[in-house]
Amino acid sequence: MKTREVVNSKRGDAPLFFISAGDPSGDVHAARLIEALSQRLPNARFIGYAGSKTAATRCDVRVDLTQFAVMMLKNALLNIFTYIKLLNQVGVVFRKERPDVVILVDFPSFNWQIAKKAKAANIPVVYFMPPQIWGWGQWRVKKMRKYVDLVLSCFKFENDWFTKQKCNSTLVGHPFFEEARSRKIDADFIASFNSTESEISSSSSFSSISRGQKKYLTVLPGSRDQEVANNLPNLIATVEKVVKAKPDVQPVFAAFRDAQAEVVRAQLKKNGLDYPVYVGKTPELIRVATCCLCVSGSVSIELLSLCKPAVIIYHVSKLEHFALRFLKRVKYITLTNILYVFELEGETPFYPKGYIPESTEHTAHERELMVYPEFLTKDDCSDRAATCLIKWFAEDDSRLRRVKKLEIIKKANDFVEQPINLAADKIVEFLG
Repeated sequence: MKTREVVNSKRGDAPLFFISAGDPSGDVHAARLIEALSQRLPNARFIGYAGSKTAATRCDVRVDLTQFAVMMLKNALLNIFTYIKLLNQVGVVFRKERPDVVILVDFPSFNWQIAKKAKAANIPVVYFMPPQIWGWGQWRVKKMRKYVDLVLSCFKFENDWFTKQKCNSTLVGHPFFEEARSRKIDADFIASFNSTESEISSSSSFSSISRGQKKYLTVLPGSRDQEVANNLPNLIATVEKVVKAKPDVQPVFAAFRDAQAEVVRAQLKKNGLDYPVYVGKTPELIRVATCCLCVSGSVSIELLSLCKPAVIIYHVSKLEHFALRFLKRVKYITLTNILYVFELEGETPFYPKGYIPESTEHTAHERELMVYPEFLTKDDCSDRAATCLIKWFAEDDSRLRRVKKLEIIKKANDFVEQPINLAADKIVEFLG
């Protein structure tokens, strides 16, 4: 791929960056990237569309894009007019304020259009934490080649794939590993749980916390409103079956924001349950957990960074479930499973080119290879999900073997000490 020559900023050492991060997790990474860029370019200015984490930095966030975070076609269509309005505003910003570089973070449904606007305005584009187009909808790589000047890839296989597809990609690592090492954790909150796991997590810095007696099942219902609503029935049904089989297990729920916590509490009350729901304590609740139950997403890498056994679910509509058979080009939706299978001799997480599986459901062999049992389903998967968790709670040896396997996967992929700083260095170098 021939990349455009990037000329030095007319503003000298005070470049203007436009940031677009629509997912809650992407908002966190964008905020940390801005801080790293600010250290290297103290006079730089930042504007864009993002969320509250980015707004807490030096960035002038014009729109809270995280409030529109959606997945799947149906939900994107419901926000189409909002997107059109925002994109028109972006066009005005590009014409009048002329950013030196546009930095996109995940959120492809909207960010592709921003990249297209930037291309039309002859503004170079960097994609940090690129969308997983190697996994589904691979034709979108044409957009990456056409609209994006530099891809900052998170994993070696991802960087290799983009490079093979003639994209200008460089490997910077995944920031979740660094965050697990450096994040400030509420040690008093963790200690209050009297958890059996407080000192076991591979990445925990609280080895001084004494090991408790309680076993916890931490439930992570997702960071998007639609994910929470769609997956709560399966999550709660799974929890009930686990507790019925293992009454000593204590479920706790981690919500991303207050409104989502209220949705969870209302559904629990409707089911006659009264389990604790916490907001803003996800890292702590993962650490106290014996096992986790969560909705598919980037959280699987956070779980991997702490070597926590987990079961992953994701509920879709019947139409989406059917369509994924043709769109999905990898056998798994969980990144940790893909990373694991990628390293197995004679195995691949990718389907052969042109191959359409007979079913969206996994084969018995594919399920055997999962390090995180996953269920991409249109049906009730609570029986199968609960069976996996019950086994781990009942058999310490089985669970600890899973922890050891996670430690191996983590070691193979946590190879960059400071991914955010490396990404900032690559962007400054790209800027010229």
